[in-house]
Amino acid sequence: MIQVATGLIIFFIVLILIGTLMVAGKSDSGYDKKAKNTSITIFSIYVVVSILAVAGIAIYVYMI
Repeated sequence: MIQVATGLIIFFIVLILIGTLMVAGKSDSGYDKKAKNTSITIFSIYVVVSILAVAGIAIYVYMI
């Protein structure tokens, strides 16, 4: 059961990251410079959420 939950979390994180990068790629020429900091912030949020999700699953598994 935990393996399925872990797999789903990883799947959705990858799916969301790909969607974000696809949307970020569709812009005008001036938008790329303006959106660079925003893209870095979003990527950082994904990394932190991914780490917290895996840590949460690990804590749950060890508490059972």
